[in-house]
Amino acid sequence: MKRLTVPVAAIKADGFIIDVVAPIAELQPADADGGVPVSTVFVRGMLSEAGKEYLFRGNISGVFEAACDRCLEMTKLPFDVEVAWVFAEGQHPVSEEELDADDADEQSDVSVLGFDGNEIELATGVWEEVILAMPSKYVCREDCAGLCPACGTNLNRGRCSCRGNDGDGAVPGERPMGNKGLAGLAELFPDLRPKRSEE
Repeated sequence: MKRLTVPVAAIKADGFIIDVVAPIAELQPADADGGVPVSTVFVRGMLSEAGKEYLFRGNISGVFEAACDRCLEMTKLPFDVEVAWVFAEGQHPVSEEELDADDADEQSDVSVLGFDGNEIELATGVWEEVILAMPSKYVCREDCAGLCPACGTNLNRGRCSCRGNDGDGAVPGERPMGNKGLAGLAELFPDLRPKRSEE
């Protein structure tokens, strides 16, 4: 049995406990663009009957590991997402009226997933939650000082030796390309200079 595939027959009256450590390679669809910076995902919860459907409540957790967008140091960002999914046979959505009346209020916040045959596959839902949990930016800490724009020193480790540095990596009157600012781009890319007509 695959780690996140549960036979319907295995779901008893007291439910089916899920406690799985899944490598990200087992979750990522073959047609997914690129990878995600997490190696292992933890899936814990309970899969139980809910009327004619099956309800999973649990947590998806792991750790994103990536270079900080400010200082480029490798950083670890843990995530822990609480989920509630209803698995309905077929792909049609299920309304609250179709769910067990006793559970309708409790399940109003669930996502509805489909399944076919005699097995319920949780991997697709887990993958989607991992993607949704990914931060838009990776920052090692909120007050990360980043790199000095002039010399590239990691300012979280202390001041750099740039002339006139006041401690934040900024050199008064200068930019990363000297005091020329964006005009310095013309020297780096001479072929892109606008051609002036000769009179």
